[in-house]
Amino acid sequence: MRVRLFIKMIVLYFCIVISTLTMLGVLLSFLINNYFLFNKQMEMITKASNISNLVKPYLIDNRYPGTVVSLLNGAEKNLGTEIWIIDPTGRTVAAASKAREHEGDFIDARDIKAMNSGKTSVRKGKSKLFDETALWVVTPIEHNNKIIGGTIMFSPIIGITQTTEKVRNLFIYSALVSTIFATIVVHFMAKYVTSPLREINKLSKHLAKGDFSKRVRVPQNDEIGDLAEAFNHMASQIEKQEKLRRDFVADVSHELRSPLSNIQGFIEAMIDRKDKTPEDRARYLNIIHKETIRLSRLVNELLYLSRIESGPPETGTAPVNLINVIEHSIQKFKPSAEEKNQNIQLANLPDDEIFVNGNYDRLEQVITNLLDNANRYSPINSDITITVEKSDDTVVVLVKDMGEGIPAEELPLIWERFYKVDKARNRQHGGTGLGLAIVRQIIESHCGTVKVDSKIGNGTQIGFVLPLYNPA
Repeated sequence: MRVRLFIKMIVLYFCIVISTLTMLGVLLSFLINNYFLFNKQMEMITKASNISNLVKPYLIDNRYPGTVVSLLNGAEKNLGTEIWIIDPTGRTVAAASKAREHEGDFIDARDIKAMNSGKTSVRKGKSKLFDETALWVVTPIEHNNKIIGGTIMFSPIIGITQTTEKVRNLFIYSALVSTIFATIVVHFMAKYVTSPLREINKLSKHLAKGDFSKRVRVPQNDEIGDLAEAFNHMASQIEKQEKLRRDFVADVSHELRSPLSNIQGFIEAMIDRKDKTPEDRARYLNIIHKETIRLSRLVNELLYLSRIESGPPETGTAPVNLINVIEHSIQKFKPSAEEKNQNIQLANLPDDEIFVNGNYDRLEQVITNLLDNANRYSPINSDITITVEKSDDTVVVLVKDMGEGIPAEELPLIWERFYKVDKARNRQHGGTGLGLAIVRQIIESHCGTVKVDSKIGNGTQIGFVLPLYNPA
């Protein structure tokens, strides 16, 4: 079964919290226990040293143990520990009254050895003299560089154990409460993270089914919100591309249907022998020829546009003199302009050469398409003006016609395939609606941008901006 991300996050955070609290609890218990034991040891060592100094004179003079017992009773009462006096062999020679039965007992051989070497030993555990866990300190008593006995001080550590146990229990309760609280927080955090992801997953399935109308609603102002915004942007782009695809198919079908219908109609007329005279036959064939050329041009432009849109960047670039490209394009286009008695003018032409990095043939096609667009929309006996403006690092080329102009709200749309401001006029003038789309693709492949400016009744100015060639 597929484990949901929500469950994974809950389990992961829960394991982190539990492992962290467990490690912290063990470490805290260890530190507290050691802290109390260390303080107890230091306290007992100090007290044992004081007791040793107190009973030393009695051991030197071999006084009656009853006097020593009285001292030990008072010391035990004040210190809360059990104190014995031992001789160099480790035998108990004196103890408080409540422990007198241990007089004559021997302590551990390790403690005797440490005492006779002049060292203070500290031990923890169960002594053979006691059943309960205790802490004991053996302090040697020295006189004239000779060990004359020692003091052994016992203190049960049940208080330390109980204190440590209480701290541990308190920590366990606190950890339990913290775990519950952390689980609640992680639950809402996981829900905060996974809910938008589930919604994105749900809407992605709608996108796969062709429903592009829905959008993700995520108010978070973080990476999740950025993801949702990116998803919405992607959905909008997919919707836009799908609309362009449908429009493209519809436009291609429409543009192909028109010449094909004309060709079919006139061929059928010729089959039915309606071209009764040589003049009719010539007229039919001329129309068929023109429609065939139009159809061939449309197909070629579609193929070229598809290639530059989906293929790799333009290869074979080199420094190109843009002035030569413009002048050569004008010479090629003059016959078409002369048919409408149009005059092509160059304005603001710089004296020096202008070089850009690009493909000569493609840039020539851009200029030709712009001139063809201006030719079709400029009236008879009008001017077509080409303006070249050079700056420090770019060059701007604009082609201005004297046509009717384009409404401002439609200017951004003229670069779309098959877009026509007036479809009837455009079809009448023989355009395919692909010329400016090809211009945009070629210019953008040369790292440039296209631009347009138009006013109703005052013509249209269409062109591009390219970076100048930099040898460095």
